Amino acid sequence: MSNSKNILSLLLAFLMLSITGFSQTKPSIDSTTIISETGFQPFLTDAFKIKDNPNIKDTNKIIPELKYSFLNKQVPVIFELDPIKPARIKGEPLVKLYRGHAKVGFGTNATPLLEFYYNSKRSKTLSYGISAKHFSSRGLSSNDYSGYSDNELNVFGKHFTKEFTIYGKIGYTRNVNHYYGFSDKNAAIITNSDDIMQELDKFDVAFSLTRNFTDTSQFDYNFDISYHNINDLFQVSENHFEIDGKLSKYHKNELYAIGVEMNYNKLINPLDQDNNLIVGLNPHISTSTDKWQFQVGIGLYLNSYPDTKFHFYPKAEFKYNVVEHIIIPYVGIRGGLIGNNLNNFYKENPFINTQLLTTQNSNQKYDIYGGIRGSLSSKITFNTSFSQQKMEGMPLYVKDFNNLIENKFILAYDTVTFSKVTGELTYQKLEKFKILLGANYYKYSLRNEIKAWHKPEFKISLSGIYDLSDKIIIRADFFHFSKQYAKTLRTETTNNTITFIEEAKELDGVFDLNLGLEYRYTKKLSAFIQFNNIASSAYKRWEDYPTQKFGVLGGLTYSF
Repeated sequence: MSNSKNILSLLLAFLMLSITGFSQTKPSIDSTTIISETGFQPFLTDAFKIKDNPNIKDTNKIIPELKYSFLNKQVPVIFELDPIKPARIKGEPLVKLYRGHAKVGFGTNATPLLEFYYNSKRSKTLSYGISAKHFSSRGLSSNDYSGYSDNELNVFGKHFTKEFTIYGKIGYTRNVNHYYGFSDKNAAIITNSDDIMQELDKFDVAFSLTRNFTDTSQFDYNFDISYHNINDLFQVSENHFEIDGKLSKYHKNELYAIGVEMNYNKLINPLDQDNNLIVGLNPHISTSTDKWQFQVGIGLYLNSYPDTKFHFYPKAEFKYNVVEHIIIPYVGIRGGLIGNNLNNFYKENPFINTQLLTTQNSNQKYDIYGGIRGSLSSKITFNTSFSQQKMEGMPLYVKDFNNLIENKFILAYDTVTFSKVTGELTYQKLEKFKILLGANYYKYSLRNEIKAWHKPEFKISLSGIYDLSDKIIIRADFFHFSKQYAKTLRTETTNNTITFIEEAKELDGVFDLNLGLEYRYTKKLSAFIQFNNIASSAYKRWEDYPTQKFGVLGGLTYSF
């Protein structure tokens, strides 16, 4: 159909062309006829492609219906868990431990030194050991009565469990010294050194129980129990029993705790004083954040000697971390009862008259303090503080003027208000080099006595240690005490009446420098030498009791 139409169109076009050409050959134009001729403009219409696709119309079309089904079959699955090993911090290798250590030495003024230590090695459940020490000297070369001897024997052990650590110790100490602090005019009175000899024999026992605190939701507690018995050559004895414990528990961010202490002392001497008992409770609450820490509580104490009294003390402390671990200012207030006993007095001043000793407790009414501690670098740390205190019954040492040769000290208790300024600076570079500098300044105001007897106003100390390749060890110690005062009595006679006037005798300051060297030949064997009082100054820490001048002590140490 399409082709027929195309042919017909071509024939018509050809016919029109023929007619046009024929009319041009013989024109017949009327004068009144106007003929207009234009050019032929052939054109073709657009051709459109007819898309004819075969299409089958099936009236019997079958659409298949698909059906799905699941096979219910259990496939066995086996899970094999590999245990996860706990993470471990890999540290430095453990240092080899030796069971025993012995030290033997000898020095000027006939000074032998013997030390022995035996300890168990590493164990997760038990640690035990024994130690023994002997140190004696003939004393001053110019004084035949200044010899002394110190002996000590201890057996100790520690048991570890999952929840507790138990510690126990039994010890025996024997100290011998002489009351050689008398003037030359009284030297003729002494005919035998045994007449001025003093010996203290002390037997002590200690026990402690500490809970290994691992869960903040549970109670934490620990306590210490100690007992000692002392006897001397003048039929003086002391029994001392002490308990110190603490119970605490966290609740949210606060720590609630209560401390308990009991101090019992019985001194038997010719003064026949009553039993001395202190009982104290210290409840307090602590809270902290990343920047600050605050603790507040009270101290409740009962004192039985010389009079039964009840004491109350406020206790509080605040710390603020201005710069983390670099600058930490702190301020606080505290107070309490301090139990005095023969054991503590003898350690400080071995020339005390035990027959006239009284063990009155010291009442620290308040201690208001504040300071700044922190670090200047990774190697330098510091601590500065100021304290204002008032203490009733502070013990001061004065000469026993009723004694014929005046070579023993007794105690004078007084109410003292004093200020204390402290400064500490530490430099440490690994374990090779360390220096510690400390200074203390005191200013005393007394109610009855005219001076704080044998209490220097200024103390400074400097100590250091240098380890050269773990082969040569150098130790140095320097300390200085400012001048101090001793109580003296001057007599005046008026109208046949003798009057005793109290005066203060000035004692020179103390300057001492010690130097020690150790050479480690092997890890087991080493040699040491100690230079004492290098300045060779015959200073007097206690009135009429000069110390030894320059001395040398050397020896060997061996580990096994």
